[in-house]
Amino acid sequence: MKTIILATVLLVLLLNPTSSVTIYENGEPGDFDFYLFVQQWIYSYCGEQTCIGSKVREAFTVHGLWPENTDGSYPSFCSGPTFSSSAISDLLTELDYDWPSLTGPNTDFWTHEWSKHGTCSITGPITNQHSYFQTGLSLYDKFNITQAFEQKDIYPSSYKTYSPDDMIDAIDSVYGGKPALQCQSGDLSTIAVCIDKDTLDIMDCPYLSGWTCSGDITWPSSDNNNSY
Repeated sequence: MKTIILATVLLVLLLNPTSSVTIYENGEPGDFDFYLFVQQWIYSYCGEQTCIGSKVREAFTVHGLWPENTDGSYPSFCSGPTFSSSAISDLLTELDYDWPSLTGPNTDFWTHEWSKHGTCSITGPITNQHSYFQTGLSLYDKFNITQAFEQKDIYPSSYKTYSPDDMIDAIDSVYGGKPALQCQSGDLSTIAVCIDKDTLDIMDCPYLSGWTCSGDITWPSSDNNNSY
């Protein structure tokens, strides 16, 4: 038994050697500090995954609205109702476009996001499954990353590079809160805007383990994604 446990621990460390995040399951809904509202750049994501061609476009899409704590821990899989498409039937068209799974059925993705993150999000303005997904869509409309970058003359390009600090400052200057960035192989892949749990206003993101981009980075355009 000890051998099995040790092997499992070693496997986790090998798969994610820098991870120091504490994930606790079956937490209490609302027991967290703030939200991470996470958007992914499709071309970067699909450079690492096999995506469904009809869903690929030059855009950020919603990855999720995640409860988070300032110490890097976060709750998951809290008690609550199971996912139901009928509860969000009026949102499905918008969700299909703005909050899609790029690799599989959208309902599978939404089920996962609700079960893992949404069930822990019931606090303040978010009261049920419908308001959870409605809030994600509203935040997507409110914090348009592409428009913020364009206001600061930052555009997708397969050849031009940008400083991560310039990209952070661009969003901060337009929306009033410093985001967190993630990169893959020197490409901007994901942006998280931090959201106050009570007011749903933007706030400066604290230090988040694993959310770093180093050196000059590329925000890839369609120029080098002709295979889709």
